[in-house]
Amino acid sequence: MTVQQQQWFFSTGGERYGPVGFDYLLELAKSGRLDPRNDMVWTTTLSDWEPAGEVEGLFERRAVKEGSFDASGEFANTGNFEAKPIPKAHFPGTGRMGYVMGTVVVPVILLVAWQFALPYLLPHVPENYRNYLPPVIFPLVALLSLATVVKRFWNVGMSGWWFFGLMVPVLNLWLGYRLLACPAGYSVGRRLDGAGKFVAVLYWGALAAGIGLSVAAGVGAFGELKESGMLQDITTQFKELRKSALPER
Repeated sequence: MTVQQQQWFFSTGGERYGPVGFDYLLELAKSGRLDPRNDMVWTTTLSDWEPAGEVEGLFERRAVKEGSFDASGEFANTGNFEAKPIPKAHFPGTGRMGYVMGTVVVPVILLVAWQFALPYLLPHVPENYRNYLPPVIFPLVALLSLATVVKRFWNVGMSGWWFFGLMVPVLNLWLGYRLLACPAGYSVGRRLDGAGKFVAVLYWGALAAGIGLSVAAGVGAFGELKESGMLQDITTQFKELRKSALPER
């Protein structure tokens, strides 16, 4: 894929924009709206963000001639242009609010509404098929949730195949953070907005509290077993089973 065919992102004034074509970057560079040293650009073939001036073909390379410094003031005034709004970055898929709606709110509403609707629907269904009607809603809700999760991954800038990562322990905790807290295009910009930081604090705080409560409950249960003598009985039974299973030497 050539430079002109790639999708580019650029950062100017502390904000990130994209995706745009290379021609759009050329237009910004020629009109003076893209600073070669302070503004950064990125595309999939780059390992990290680079200054716009380091991208080959984006800015003209001009050789400085001896005795031409007196014209620098005139050259600096060539950046007069009509200010135009730069489009915000657009990422397809579902945002954070849509993710919560598609995986929690709407499925709960559908399940509750289905329970209310069943008594009115069952009399109109042949008796042989009535047992199949109540669970019909569950695959529909599952498909809705799956589509929402995949679109949310797209919105964050990740592949929809990351859905299977939600089934992997520990990895699913990190992916849950991405889905709940990260704004659109986070995998490109790597920057949380105010809402994302707030949700991230709630998410990791709730997770830490849950782990702490689980550990405390486990320690308490272990103490109760020890005080009641059940732990000693279990240890004794284990030793007897071991002796019966292993022949004496």
